[in-house]
Amino acid sequence: MKRTLFALAVITLSFAASAQKSVKPGFIAISPVHFFRNTFVASFETGIGKDKTLVFMPGVVLKDSENEDLKGFVGEIHFRYYLLHPSFEGMDTKHGGARLQPYVGPYYQYTNLTKTYPGYKYDPVTGNSTKKEFERNTTAHAGGVSVGCRALLTRNLFLDLNVGGGFRFANVDDTIFDEPQGEYPYYEDYNIFDYEYTGIAPKVGFTIGIRIY
Repeated sequence: MKRTLFALAVITLSFAASAQKSVKPGFIAISPVHFFRNTFVASFETGIGKDKTLVFMPGVVLKDSENEDLKGFVGEIHFRYYLLHPSFEGMDTKHGGARLQPYVGPYYQYTNLTKTYPGYKYDPVTGNSTKKEFERNTTAHAGGVSVGCRALLTRNLFLDLNVGGGFRFANVDDTIFDEPQGEYPYYEDYNIFDYEYTGIAPKVGFTIGIRIY
């Protein structure tokens, strides 16, 4: 019995040691750029091969002001193929300085937002405008390709910058709260920085983070 337990312990330790060697680094980071859009975005990156990783980027949008209230969720998934450092085994920097790791890959982005804001509805019969409270629900899907580079400043600290672009499709529903007909279509021009924009759009990302394993 003791020999059996000892053998099982040895086998378990052997598998654990083997798994430890095969574990790819994991990274967590935040995106300072999103702060300017009232959004907090964090990212988690994990290796899925010698030269490939997956990046998950969930985020929360929150704004409460006199002119508008905005809340919702944004999320991204990136697949990255690293070009010059295909193996994660020897990528640590022991003496500081930046080690550059360029990559390329596709991404997908999802957005779901609700915005409430005051506005005026014009009545062509009376010629008067009535103040109303509007609600706008926006759901958007985007996808494309990005290229970037991660710079290891130390063994556990890094910066990441990427640029790219692709196609974005947004569905926008406008509603007036006290209108019996429900949906109220309100059209306006959107630029590439608006959540409601549909079309070809660029993408820029910047994160700073740490290695967690």
